[in-house]
Amino acid sequence: MHIINQENQDFLNGYKKVVESFFDGSLTGKELEAYQNQKLNEILRYVHANSKYYNKALEQYSHKFGSYTLDTMKELPYTTKDTLREADIDILSQPIHKNAYYYETTGTTGKATPCPRSMIDVMSSNITISLMYKQVFESVFGDEKPVVGVYGPTEVHSFGDTLGNVCHNLDLCTVKAWPYSPIIGFDKALELIKKLNIQVIMCTPGLTMTLLKAAKVRGYDINKDFNIKMFMLTGEMCTEPMIRNIEKLWGAKVFNFLYGSQEALVMATCNKNNKMNIFPHNYIYEVINYETDEVTGHEGEGELAVTMLNPGGKPLIRYRTGDIVKIHRNPDSPIPSPEMEILGRVKDRILFNGLEYKAADIEKAIMTDVANCLGYQIIIDNPGGTDHVDVKIEMLDKEYENPGILQEINKRFNEVFKVGNSVSFSDELNPVVYTGSLVSWKAARIIDKRLKKAEHDEVERTSAKEIISKEVIKAK
Repeated sequence: MHIINQENQDFLNGYKKVVESFFDGSLTGKELEAYQNQKLNEILRYVHANSKYYNKALEQYSHKFGSYTLDTMKELPYTTKDTLREADIDILSQPIHKNAYYYETTGTTGKATPCPRSMIDVMSSNITISLMYKQVFESVFGDEKPVVGVYGPTEVHSFGDTLGNVCHNLDLCTVKAWPYSPIIGFDKALELIKKLNIQVIMCTPGLTMTLLKAAKVRGYDINKDFNIKMFMLTGEMCTEPMIRNIEKLWGAKVFNFLYGSQEALVMATCNKNNKMNIFPHNYIYEVINYETDEVTGHEGEGELAVTMLNPGGKPLIRYRTGDIVKIHRNPDSPIPSPEMEILGRVKDRILFNGLEYKAADIEKAIMTDVANCLGYQIIIDNPGGTDHVDVKIEMLDKEYENPGILQEINKRFNEVFKVGNSVSFSDELNPVVYTGSLVSWKAARIIDKRLKKAEHDEVERTSAKEIISKEVIKAK
């Protein structure tokens, strides 16, 4: 039996009051700003005293600890993904043995970095998530207790433990299975959905389509053999048109339910209206102009940087996530905090004839009003000095290949991007399309013939190809 130690118990007692204030709306305005300012200075002292990396990186600022505010913190240095790779375990504020779990990033896009989590990390993240999802599950199932399939990427990813713990808090049975694992694979993953009457699956957007392809190849009838009523998606960008498409494919309710990372934990989750709320009691959010590196504010559109406010195993200061977000206030939100939309990675931006667009812009142009689509891929070329885009989409069956779909996508590309294009149906896209969450949206869905080999992110391209070369991901 695990006995919580006094330090963790003291944190938990205080944190419960903070969470209550967050959900009842009393931790807002000046009260929230004062709380964040206090926690900012506490966490700066904590990492400076306990992390080898931050002890050096923040030494010149340490004489100001106690006086930093949301407005003045911008003088502190950023922490980046390269920082984490270079610092390795020196970034940690606790030795490994004092943590409750050890995780790593997947290492598909660079050196894997350690991501241990203490009980304070686990409690502060999972309590908030659990209270958010209680409302989400009740909106779909009422008092019913569904079986939940947690279909994560790898065994050393936090996905299974985090969501398993959340489901435990909500008194829900969980089935942890990794379809990409050579031990589980797609055969067993599908068998469990049918055998155990799994009604909720937590996974990535790409996996919903890969599971459907695998089920179709293996002769399953998703309406007769399965009883899936809800998908909870995370791990990669998922626009509202893609959500609608997946709902049509499976005949199930779909929530884009979580935004987070191995490095920085869960930074936003969906409410019952399927919009993401941020957690200002756990993080300070900064929006950065990714061209100039200047902070534009704590709301608005740009690259997201977060400062973690709880004294866990690896709090990060001004961590640049590499993701483009839009943070805004919604007076109709059921949760009293700003909402956030994820628009894709900074690295996933695309230029058409010199004009820049985000990944979300492109996915929306393809997927708006499209249903029963299993995926898309884009080939970009520059014949004669003018960009041209070839869009390929794969539908669930031939019966859904309506020429009007192609005409509408063609029209949107002309109007939104003003780029020459051709749009066609594909009998079967390259399987690399379905590796988006494991590598990147761009590596999975974009073939850019305009770039020389040296200009491509060869690490991501190679990682995507290696994943596809493994039998475990192929729907055979």
